Amino acid sequence: MHTYTVQTVSLGEESNSWDDLQASAPDATIFSSRSWLNLTARQFGREALGIVLFRDDAPVAGIPLLTARKKLLRVSTAVPISLYSGWTSVQNMSLSDPSIDKLIESIERRCHVVSLTVAAEGTPLQQFRQRGWQVQQRHSRRITLDDPGATWDAYSQSLRRKIRRADESGLSIEQDPPVQVLADCYGQSYQRHGITPPIPQSTIERWLADLRRETIISSFAAIRADGRCAASRVLIRDGKHLFDWLAGANPTLGASASHWLLHNILEHYAGEGVRVFDFMGSNTPGVSDFKRSFGGRETDYYEMEWYRPRLLKQVNMLRGRQLRRKRGLT
Repeated sequence: MHTYTVQTVSLGEESNSWDDLQASAPDATIFSSRSWLNLTARQFGREALGIVLFRDDAPVAGIPLLTARKKLLRVSTAVPISLYSGWTSVQNMSLSDPSIDKLIESIERRCHVVSLTVAAEGTPLQQFRQRGWQVQQRHSRRITLDDPGATWDAYSQSLRRKIRRADESGLSIEQDPPVQVLADCYGQSYQRHGITPPIPQSTIERWLADLRRETIISSFAAIRADGRCAASRVLIRDGKHLFDWLAGANPTLGASASHWLLHNILEHYAGEGVRVFDFMGSNTPGVSDFKRSFGGRETDYYEMEWYRPRLLKQVNMLRGRQLRRKRGLT
């Protein structure tokens, strides 16, 4: 008979239990690592915690929280731009194990509002639903890079034409351009539509600088002959997986610069041993069409939310609608 206990560990300090769990979890990504969570917590003024379920003395499952106080409420919002970070478990952990309820209950007691983003595979979605969590399906796209020829063949005909035209436009690629260039390009993607960026441009610039110092990111920019940046992408490599973490573009400076840049990035990393490219979300009209033109397959992930008391759910839904309307997503 096993004994199950739940412990809260500070991820800002050395945590062997979280590191052991991360090392034992087959689907763990960089986004659930202590280094990523701590760096992100610093950027957004949060405290990084790990809620860990132990079987006897061994960690078998965990949920990271980035917590903060908002007046009388303790909240933990989803880790920004960090899909698949909300649940980690070892391979032999049954997703129907009743001990998982202990882990979820511990989070519910600690926080009034919790948001998590989790992978579709390996997450006990049903147990969260049964406890009253709001679980919403979201979509991303993944491209397999085993065969560069097959990758090109999977492109839409329209995409191939755009890449060929951009090849003749005098664009060049700059690797690891200044973070200000990347942040400006990110901001322009929203500002040209009259939309406020979801994360302030100044925050993105500081975050990029920290990530670059820690050698976590690689970045590329499509540069015109006059030196201006027409498109940019920031990527995170995790073994043979490559995550499309942040992008920006100004189509007035190059209508197909983003298409051309991403095509060249895929070719580059296919030669570097990367086998899976993940767009990290494909839910916004227009952006989804762009990503679909590269082929690949649609994959799912889930956003989960918990509110105590439930009235907070209604308040948050109203605020969410207002924010989506402001960003032009409705």
